[in-house]
Amino acid sequence: MVDFLIVASRSAKNGRTELYPKFRMYPKSKDLMIRGGDFYAIWDDKKGLWSTNEDDALALIDEQLEAKRAEMGNPENVSIMYTWDSSSGSVDQWHKYCQKQHRDSFQMLDENIVFANDNTTRENYASKKLPYALEKGSIDAYEKLVSTLYSEKERHKLEWGIGSIVTGASKDLQKFFVLYGAAGTGKSTVLNIIQKLFEGYYSVFDAKALGSSSNTFALEAFKTNPLVAIQHDGDLSKIEDNTRLNSLVSHELMTVNEKFKSTYSNRFKCLLFMGTNKPVKITD
Repeated sequence: MVDFLIVASRSAKNGRTELYPKFRMYPKSKDLMIRGGDFYAIWDDKKGLWSTNEDDALALIDEQLEAKRAEMGNPENVSIMYTWDSSSGSVDQWHKYCQKQHRDSFQMLDENIVFANDNTTRENYASKKLPYALEKGSIDAYEKLVSTLYSEKERHKLEWGIGSIVTGASKDLQKFFVLYGAAGTGKSTVLNIIQKLFEGYYSVFDAKALGSSSNTFALEAFKTNPLVAIQHDGDLSKIEDNTRLNSLVSHELMTVNEKFKSTYSNRFKCLLFMGTNKPVKITD
C-alpha cells in the first residue's frame, strides 16, 4: 500500500460505481519521490527496493484499486478507473500530480553498494543489488591477467580505487583515474572488469563534454547517480573549461540540466575512470 494514494468512489451515469485514485498532497509521502518536476522513484515493499520505472508506480496504483474492489467482494456493478486505461483519465491525473502539483522531494538513490545477500529497507534508498554476494573466492584468473598487464605499483593504484568504491570511501575522495597508453595495453580490459564488478552502479560519460563550456547537458550522463563513471576512449588533451570536471571530482553541489525536465541540484558521489591514448592536459 502506497501512502500518497486514497481509493475513492463515485457514481457513474449508468448506475455503476467507479473506483478511482485520489492523490494526497500531505502529509509528505514516504513512498514517492519527485525530482526535476517529475516522477523519480517509488517504494516497492514486495521487492524491498525503490523503483525508478514509472510503469511500476502505475502498476502499484492499479493493484491498490483492485485490492479495494476485492474488499468489497468484487461486485459486478463496480468498475475500476485503471491508470493503464488512457480513456479513464487516471493516468492524466497522475501526471498532473507529479509534474504540476507535487514539489520536488527526493533522496538520491543507490549511494551505497548493495550486494545480493544484503537486506534492504526503505531508508537504505536502494533501487538495485549486485548479482553476487561479498564473500571470499578464487581470484586465480584475475591474478594471472592483471599481473601480466600491470606493474605492482600501477596495479595497486587501480585496486585501491576499486576497494574505495566497495567500502564507500570513494564518495569522499577527490580523485579520478586515467589509464593512459597505446592501443592494446590493457586499458579496456581492466575497465571491463570494473563494469562487471559494479553492474548497475556505473554509467558511461563523455570527458570532452565535461570540458566544454557550451554543453549544458553534460551532467545528464550522471542522472542515475552512478557510483562509477567510465569512458573507455576519452580525450582530456584540450579542454575549454575545467570548472565542471573539478566540481564533479570534488563532489560539490552542482546544478543538473536534463532535457525536457526542470533543473535540480545534486552532489554526485561517483569515481571516474577513463582510458585514453592522449596525455591529459587539465589546465593551460
